[in-house]
Amino acid sequence: MILVPQRYMIALLNLLGDRVQVDTPLLHNTTLFTVDLAQATARVEGIVRSTAYHERYTQVKEQVQVKLSGDIGAQVSAELPDYNRLREALRSAGIVPPENQSELDQVLRQARESNPARGGDIYYFAFDNNALRNRLYSLYLQPTQRGRPEPNLLLSQAVREELDTRKGKILYELLTALDEAFPNLRMVKIFNNQNCLLDRLRLLALAEWQKVLQSGDCELVDNEDGADSDGRIIDSYAEFAQSAGRKVVVLSSDNEFILRCRGRPNLIPLLVRYPSELDEAYKADWEAIGWLLYHLAVVYGRLDLRLTNGVTVRMYGVWQGKRATDWDEEQLKITVEPSNAPLEQALQRTMRILQAVGNP
Repeated sequence: MILVPQRYMIALLNLLGDRVQVDTPLLHNTTLFTVDLAQATARVEGIVRSTAYHERYTQVKEQVQVKLSGDIGAQVSAELPDYNRLREALRSAGIVPPENQSELDQVLRQARESNPARGGDIYYFAFDNNALRNRLYSLYLQPTQRGRPEPNLLLSQAVREELDTRKGKILYELLTALDEAFPNLRMVKIFNNQNCLLDRLRLLALAEWQKVLQSGDCELVDNEDGADSDGRIIDSYAEFAQSAGRKVVVLSSDNEFILRCRGRPNLIPLLVRYPSELDEAYKADWEAIGWLLYHLAVVYGRLDLRLTNGVTVRMYGVWQGKRATDWDEEQLKITVEPSNAPLEQALQRTMRILQAVGNP
């Protein structure tokens, strides 16, 4: 067993060979896609179609319901990721960009060019829950050039409270039911005392919250008067925007949320739109592939990476004994079959070197 932080994923990818088939054992070894790593720019190919995925997803749910009736069967079914989770992973990796990314780029340019010393406004970029899930800050707002200043950022405390909501951990009753539904997957080794699917998705968004907060140019706001969570978020941003010389760009992919933002002074609601259907293939840099695999391993619990030489790399996003520090460091647990394969030895050696030199 080898722990690999997400930031070191390129080191693992470099050992996998030219083609990698990515399967999810949770859906009876459905192949999600294949990654071509033969070139400097990778390709995600053969992405499973929504119809084929839904057919397998429905089949697995029906089999669960046959084995487990009533509420416990429903709880197990709720742990099966639907096709939207694959879409979200490709978005959060930046492999599927927003359809209107040019609008986001334009308002970011306006913010950089606006000079308060000459009467211009100060622009702030604000987020709701799904804007954090889609990693809009890390992908599109965070400066890529050294020395370029961070944009001004805004977070509502009500968003944090949404992310802190917990459905609960996978404990004895649900774990036993998962083992019965999937007897060959050793569910205890994956999900024992770990977060359920919805909570794992919140933890992924919470990691982005932390990155926004640690950017150095982020302010926290709150408003206690909102009748609902979205209302509190919007009201907190609107109240902040009331001060002279401020413009607040509110980012979301939620149509209703954006509609509720409209008509408020100095709020600039921007609906970030994504395609509803996935293409069969996408080009991507290796960093994006690393994030995609990390995100999907957290969502599905385990991915099986099947290599052309017959080796299988098992990638765990959750596992029995995963700690808070593992979440903070975005760790993956890696095993290799057959064990003691040259790839496993090479990965162990590479991780020792990276950890010794403290490579960021």
